[in-house]
Amino acid sequence: MNPTTTRPGPQPITAECFPTPGLILRTNDPSAQRTLREFAHEQAAAARSLREILSEKLPEARDVDERGAVFTTVFEATEDWRYRIAATMPHSTGRYGAGHVERFRTPIADDNRNLFRIGEHERLREGVDWDSITRTYTGGTETPASRTMRRFGALAAARFAQSPGADIVSNRVTLPDGRVVHGMRLLRADAARHAAAEMAARIAARGGDTSRIVTDGDLIYIASAPETDRRTIFHSAMALLAHDHTTPADATIAWAEAAYLLYQAPRRKRGSDATTRTFLVAIGALLLAHPPVLLHDVDLRAYIRSQVQFVAELRAAQDRGVGAAP
Repeated sequence: MNPTTTRPGPQPITAECFPTPGLILRTNDPSAQRTLREFAHEQAAAARSLREILSEKLPEARDVDERGAVFTTVFEATEDWRYRIAATMPHSTGRYGAGHVERFRTPIADDNRNLFRIGEHERLREGVDWDSITRTYTGGTETPASRTMRRFGALAAARFAQSPGADIVSNRVTLPDGRVVHGMRLLRADAARHAAAEMAARIAARGGDTSRIVTDGDLIYIASAPETDRRTIFHSAMALLAHDHTTPADATIAWAEAAYLLYQAPRRKRGSDATTRTFLVAIGALLLAHPPVLLHDVDLRAYIRSQVQFVAELRAAQDRGVGAAP
């Protein structure tokens, strides 16, 4: 579909368009879960505003390059929204140390890569205890977060099983023009232990608490891609969205492919997931003529699944009209 086409009576973007990530639900208390789910209302309001901007600006664009620039501007506006939300919300310094809010607008760089541990689902159980002697978490009850992490920890381990002997597995990202670059990377063994030590050192330098960061043993980490590849992937996503998509099926494929590309190319140290989800709903509501279906674990799927698997799963969710619950 042509992204400049005006459609009467667009379907509303509501909080239901933003399923709360299972990884955030570290409690089984219904009241606490409702509080966590309230952020979806902020996302919906932002997405509605972004869709309005797109509806106004895209018809003024004269070619693909100008449409791509509009999408880029709207993505940057989404990043700014996420920073402003973080700046107004109370947060505990805790593990992260001073300057936490500024990380929502701090760029990822090759010497300041993003790192995220996959696994250790026990720490996400409710009522869990920390054993300082064994440096492990014990007890507690399962939560949506622990179940989500358990599943993706197993999927990450399975990726390494497909590459025996490799300590680093990079996502192969096929761009719309056929080029192949590297996206997010899975790390294990020494590569993962080095990542854990790097993350602990950064947090300590900010005055954060590193007492429960495990830096040895059987670890798996996710690391952001090299800056050059991330920049290429991001611009390819914007260009893909800017092209005409002549059928609803073409538009759905382009949207799902763009989702994968954006998750391979995060730009900020914090908040990239919420930014990407909000942007995807805004552009999807315009390109597809209705709000798209997001999966609660869309970020983890993009990090760990192959491009083909991810796009197929996201397209299937559009066909079903509903995503799986955590």
